[in-house]
Amino acid sequence: MTRWTAALVAMSAAIAFTFAGCAALPWPQAARAPSSSARRSDGWLDLRGVVHVHTRGSHDSPGTVEEVVEAARSAGLEWVALTEHFEPGDLPRWGRIRGVTILPGYELRAAGASLFAIGVSERPPELRDPVALVRRIHDLGGLSIVGHFERSQLADPAAFERAAPDGVEIVNLHSLARAATWSLAWKGVFLPTPVALRSLLDVPRANLARWEQLPGSPTLVAGVDAHAKFRVLGPLGGTLDRYRDVFRLLTTHVLAHDRAASSILEALRAGRTYVAIEGLAPVDTFTFERHGRDFLLEAPAQARLALVCDGVEVASVLGRRAELSPPPGARRCRAEAWHSERLWIVTGHRDAQDGAGARVASAR
Repeated sequence: MTRWTAALVAMSAAIAFTFAGCAALPWPQAARAPSSSARRSDGWLDLRGVVHVHTRGSHDSPGTVEEVVEAARSAGLEWVALTEHFEPGDLPRWGRIRGVTILPGYELRAAGASLFAIGVSERPPELRDPVALVRRIHDLGGLSIVGHFERSQLADPAAFERAAPDGVEIVNLHSLARAATWSLAWKGVFLPTPVALRSLLDVPRANLARWEQLPGSPTLVAGVDAHAKFRVLGPLGGTLDRYRDVFRLLTTHVLAHDRAASSILEALRAGRTYVAIEGLAPVDTFTFERHGRDFLLEAPAQARLALVCDGVEVASVLGRRAELSPPPGARRCRAEAWHSERLWIVTGHRDAQDGAGARVASAR
C-alpha cells in the first residue's frame, strides 16, 4: 500500500467514524400534540397509535414499557399494541399509563409467519393450526391479526377464510428494512435515523393486491416491529429502531368512541382503521365516509386523493377535500392519499352503492 493510499484509507475511516454516531445522536424532534384533541364532525375520536411493539418481555428486546410510553407521548400517540414473543413471554405494565393506552398482546408463530393476539393478557397456547389459534385468541377476548403478511400462508383467500382472523398487517417496517439492507446500512451510518428510515417507507403493492382478494373486509394495520435493538454499527451503537424514531414513521389510526382500551379494540375489530406513513407528513385525522351517492375524502394537507373500488383506482383529484363517486356495480371501495407521488394514507373498505359512474363531484 502506497503512502497516498494509506492516507486516503485513514482519511475515509476518520470521516466514517466522525459521522458514525449520527444514528445514535439525540436529534431534536418536536413533540406532537395528541391526535385526538377534539371529536370529528361525525362523532368519532381519531386515535393515532402503533402496532407490533416488543419490550424486554420478548427475548430479543431490551426496551421497557416506560420507554415505550415516553416515546408514544412524544410522538402524539394515544395507544400502543404490544406483541411480545413467547420467550420469556412476560407482559410489562399495561392499561392507561400517563395518557397512553397500552394494549397487551403476543406475537405467535403461525402459517409460515405470525399471528398477533392483541388485547389478551393471558399467553395463548402454541398451536400449529391457525384455525385453532385464532379461535383461542377470540375465546380470550382478543383480536387476531396476520403478521408479516408478505410471507404468511394466510394470504391465500381460502386459508384466510378458514382461519377467520380479524385483520392484516399490510406493511412491516422491519421487512422493508431487510429488503433494503445495504442501502440502509450506509444511510444508517451517515444520516440521522429518522432520515435513513424515511427512504424505506412504502406500503407494498403486492400486499395490497393480496389483501384485496381476501374475503370480507379485514382490518388494516401497520407494523413498526420495534425492538429498540437493531444496531447499524454492532457494538458501537447506532440503534435504528428506537421507539422515539419509528413511532413517528408508521401509524395505525382508529375511529373510536373514547380512549378506553375496549373502545380501541372494538374499532380495530370493526375495521374502523387507516394506515398513515407519517414519516412523509404528519396525519392528525383523515376522513373517508359516505356522502350521499359519493364518498367524501378529506386529508390534513394537499394530496392526490384517490378512490379505489374492487382493487381498481376509479377516480382521483389533487386537493385537500373531494367527493368521488364509485362506478355502477362497485361492491366495496377504499381511499388513498398520495404525498409527493408517494402513498401516504390507506384506508380500509367501505360498502359501495351503485352510482352514476366514476366522477369527481366536487373538490377543493
